[in-house]
Amino acid sequence: MRTAWKSASGCLRSCAVAVILCAASSGIGAQTKPLVNVDGEGLGIHGYDPVVYFTEGKAVKGDPQYTSSHGGAIYHFRSNDDKLAFEKDPAKFAPQYGGYCAMAMAMGKQEDADPNFFLVHDGKLLLQRNEKAHMMFMKDPAGNHKKADEQWKKLQGDQPS
Repeated sequence: MRTAWKSASGCLRSCAVAVILCAASSGIGAQTKPLVNVDGEGLGIHGYDPVVYFTEGKAVKGDPQYTSSHGGAIYHFRSNDDKLAFEKDPAKFAPQYGGYCAMAMAMGKQEDADPNFFLVHDGKLLLQRNEKAHMMFMKDPAGNHKKADEQWKKLQGDQPS
C-alpha cells in the first residue's frame, strides 16, 4: 500500500510540474503590462494636460475639474477649452505608446514616463522616462520614433484579445 501511495503522489507531483511548465511556455499566467500607462486611479500622464504640449510646447499639470478619458486613461486639463479640444480629436493629443517612454519603446521595453521630458514629433506626443532617455531619443528622433512605432505594433500583437 505504501509503495502504491508513493508512486501515485510522485505521479501527481510530476503532472503538476508539467502543467505549470506548459502554462508558463504558452503564456498563461504570464505577467504583461497593460497597453496604457496609468496610475492606480487610471490617471494618464501623471495628471498633465496633453493639449498644452501642442499649444504651448511645455508640460503643465491639469486640473481634476476638467477631466476626460480615452483609450483606458483619464486625463486632466488646465481648462475647459483644452478638454473640449481633446474630446474633439483625442488621437491627436493622447501620448503615443500608451503614455510609456518612447525611448524605452524603441528598445522594446515598457517604462514609465516623466511628463516633463517630451517631444512633439511628426504631430505625436512622445514622452520620455528621464533626461538620459530624452537625450538618447533626440540623437535620432525620426529613427527612434520609427523603431518605437515598430515595437509598439509588435507589443500590440502580443497582447491577448
